[in-house]
Amino acid sequence: MNNRLLKKLSIIASFSLVVSSSFAKDLNLEDLIIIALKNNTNIELSKEQSNIKKEQINKATSTYLPNLSLNASTARKDIEQQGNKIDDDVNSVAVNANQLIYDFGKTTSNIDSSKYSYDESKSDVKATISKTIFQVTSTYYDILNKYQQIEVAKESVKLDELQLNQANEYFKAGVRTKIDVTNAKLRLSNSKLKLIQAKYNLKTTETKLVSLLGKDLGSSINIKFHNKDITTLVRNTEYKNYSLEKLITLGLEKRDEIKKYKAKIQTAKEQKNVASADYLPRIDVDASYTNSQSDKITTQDIEQSSVALNLKWNFFTGLSTVADNKIALSNLSSAKKQLQQQILDIKQEVTSAYLNVKESIDSLNIGLLNVKLATENLSLADERYKAGLNDLIELNDAKLEYTQAKSSLVNIYYAYLTNLANLNYTIGTIHEKI
Repeated sequence: MNNRLLKKLSIIASFSLVVSSSFAKDLNLEDLIIIALKNNTNIELSKEQSNIKKEQINKATSTYLPNLSLNASTARKDIEQQGNKIDDDVNSVAVNANQLIYDFGKTTSNIDSSKYSYDESKSDVKATISKTIFQVTSTYYDILNKYQQIEVAKESVKLDELQLNQANEYFKAGVRTKIDVTNAKLRLSNSKLKLIQAKYNLKTTETKLVSLLGKDLGSSINIKFHNKDITTLVRNTEYKNYSLEKLITLGLEKRDEIKKYKAKIQTAKEQKNVASADYLPRIDVDASYTNSQSDKITTQDIEQSSVALNLKWNFFTGLSTVADNKIALSNLSSAKKQLQQQILDIKQEVTSAYLNVKESIDSLNIGLLNVKLATENLSLADERYKAGLNDLIELNDAKLEYTQAKSSLVNIYYAYLTNLANLNYTIGTIHEKI
């Protein structure tokens, strides 16, 4: 098999890529992310939780407002009055109001706690969005990987078909034996089997998008594939230099998880203040007005109003206040430790992502070289087979090394793109790429 033949195969492969991607409405990565941001279940759940936290602010703030109640009743009463038994209808109306005056900061701390809890939930929504973007991106690159593996498998089938034709011609000419033909048929059959497996691997990977997108697009999922040969894609890749220290600093600054736990600490501090305020009294005002009317029962014909200033101080609550304060302290300590652990986790995640990107870049250079050497080796093995200098085993080995080198390069390339997306995720900038 000469270089001209390999060039023809490359042209055919590239043409098939263009044709296969031109007859459908293609979705690129940005399209998929937009769909996920609108429909992803985890994002919707985190938003609903945030809405709950927002309403809890209103609930906490309502303590500053008066509580008003209205009671109305009508009753038939039988009463013995001055030796006489009287029955009559008694109609009554009562209006009650209670207004908090001062509770030594408990309500204020409760409101502030709700606000910080809401901030925590908003950071959680952003963190969920970033995670979803990365998951969609990772799955998208996995799909492109599987598609390129199909192209490698198709090229392998083409090579084996040419090898079978060549073996048949040599057998007819009496140059080679029947075993070469049988062996070539077996190789072609195995290549076709791998092509089938590659196609189903693609279908399986595409199904992962359904849960991430939060919407079953069914047969309307058409991914925009790279319409270039893998070696061209690798050669056109531009690499950036990264400083690990700067990346870690950026991650600690940008990651929403840091903001989430900082808000959680503030929530715990305010809850500690709420618990401490239970040791102190509450001052409020009660006002009431009652009007009860009866035509016959004079003792039930009443109109009265009252205003009372109340001081309520729970001196002893069965040690529940002490327990509440200890719980609040433990929650505060726990929140601080969670932040410390999150900082360590981010440092580790950024470092690992950075090293994975570096490894991918180095591997791409070696993988590209391997494809070049495997291509030359396959060409030489084919020429030696034609000249009768080797057997079919050497040619098969060369062909296997060629397809393996190309398949490996596909894996390395899309692993690089995934690792790069993971690096952007770990430093909290993946949403800025949209």
